[in-house]
Amino acid sequence: MKNKSLSFKISLYISLFSLLVLGVLWVLQFVLLHPFHVRMELNELERVGQHVLSSVETDGSLSGLDSYAFEHNLRILYMGDDGSLLALYDGLGSQVSFMRLHFPAEEFKLIQQKFSETKSDTIRYLAEDAVRIQGNANSESSNQSSQKAVFVARLPESFDGYLYFSSTIPPMSATFSVLRRQFLIISVVVLLLGLAAAQWVARRLSKPIVALTNSARQLAQGNFDANFTKGINGFAETQALAQTLGYASGELSRLEQYRKDLIANISHDLKTPLTVIRMHSELIRDVCGDDEAARNRHCATIERETDWLSGMVGEVLELSKLQDGPAAFNPQPLDISALTREVLESFAALEESGECSFYPELEDGLRVTGDAACLRRVLMNLIGNAVNHTGEDKAVGVCLRREPEGVYFAVRDTGVGIAPEEIPNIWERYYKSGKTHKRAVTGTGLGLAIVREVLERHGARYGVQSEIGKGSTFWVLLRG
Repeated sequence: MKNKSLSFKISLYISLFSLLVLGVLWVLQFVLLHPFHVRMELNELERVGQHVLSSVETDGSLSGLDSYAFEHNLRILYMGDDGSLLALYDGLGSQVSFMRLHFPAEEFKLIQQKFSETKSDTIRYLAEDAVRIQGNANSESSNQSSQKAVFVARLPESFDGYLYFSSTIPPMSATFSVLRRQFLIISVVVLLLGLAAAQWVARRLSKPIVALTNSARQLAQGNFDANFTKGINGFAETQALAQTLGYASGELSRLEQYRKDLIANISHDLKTPLTVIRMHSELIRDVCGDDEAARNRHCATIERETDWLSGMVGEVLELSKLQDGPAAFNPQPLDISALTREVLESFAALEESGECSFYPELEDGLRVTGDAACLRRVLMNLIGNAVNHTGEDKAVGVCLRREPEGVYFAVRDTGVGIAPEEIPNIWERYYKSGKTHKRAVTGTGLGLAIVREVLERHGARYGVQSEIGKGSTFWVLLRG
C-alpha cells in the first residue's frame, strides 16, 4: 500500500467495502435467516396462543378454536391430563372432536417434563411434526414428518387439560438453493458496478489533487503565476485548498519582488558610499597627501560614509533578529517624555545644517512601560522617516501627549503622501513606496519594518494617516 496513488487506494477501499457489504448480506441471508424465521414463528405462535387462552378464560368455553386455527393456519389440539386427544382443529376449517384419538406418548412426556422444569403455565419449543391421528370417522391414518413450532398452555381447572398449538415450518433448503443462485448473480453485478463506481469516484476525487500538485510543482520551480483554481470545482475542501495555495503563491510573488527591491536598494545604497570612499582615498593618495587640512577633510568624509554603511548593516541585522528570532526584551517603567527629547537632540545637527526643521509639542512627565532601547529605535526610525520624506519646507512635527487610552506619539511630515492602496503594505519587510529609490538623509529605509516588530512586542497600537500632496502622520498609542 506504500507509495500507491490516491486513485488506486480509493478504488481499493471502495471495492473492499463492497465485498464487506456483500459478505454481511450473505451471512444474514443464508446463516441467520432460518434461525430468525424460526424465532419469529415461535413468537407469533405464542402470541396467538396467549390470545386464545385469554379468550377461553374470559368466555369459559372452547368455541371458536376452529376459526383461530383456520385464520392462522394452525393445528390446535385439546388434550386431557393423561395425553388423550379430546378435540383437533387442523387449520382447514374441519374439526375432529370427542373421538378415540392418540397423541404421541414421547412428545407428551416431553411436554410434562418441560412444564415441570419451567414451573410455568405455558411452554414453547421446536419439534418434529409426527402427530398420528387414529380412529377417525374414515379410519384413516396420517403420518407427517417436518419441523414445527409448538406452544402448549395449561387450561384452567374447569377444563382439566391442555391446549396444544403447532405451526409447521416448511423446509427452506429448496428456497435457499434458489436464493443462492439469484444472490450469486446479484453479487457479481453489484461487485462490477462497485468497481466501476470506485474508479469513477477515485478519478473524481484525485483529479483536483493532481491539478493542485502540478500547480504546486510549478510554484516550486519559481513560477509564481501558477493557477491553482483552474479546473478545481465540486469539492469545498479542494477549492479552499486551491484558494489558500493561490494566496500563498501571491504572497511569495510579492515577497520575491520585495527581495529584488531590497537587493536593488541596498546595492544602490552601498554603491554610493563605496564610490565616495574610493574617491576620497585616491585624493588622499594622489593629490593632498601632504596637505593636512585637505587630508583631514577627506578622512572625515571617509569616516562618515563608513559609519553610514555600518548603520545600514546594523539595521538589516536588527530587522532579521526581530523577525526571525527571540530578541532581548526588557520592559520597565520609563519617562517617555525625556526619551523623546533625547532622541530629538540627536537630530539637532540636521536642524543646524538646515536640512529640516522640528516643531515639537511634548507634554512632560509622561511614563509608559517598555524596553527603553527598543522604544528609542522606534522614535529614531519614525522621526528619521519623516526627515527623509518631508516636503520642500523641510518641516517635521512631533507630538507627545496623554490620552484616555494611553500615551499618544505622532510624527508629521509635509511630503508627497502615501497612496491609499500602499498604506497596508508600508510596514512589510522589503517594501518601498513608489518605483524610484534614493538614499535616505538618515537611516536606511528599513525603519518601518523594525517599528512594526517592536510595537507589536509592546502590544501598542499604531498606524498612519496620509493625504496625497499634503504629507503623512505616523502615530503610536502606548499603554501607560
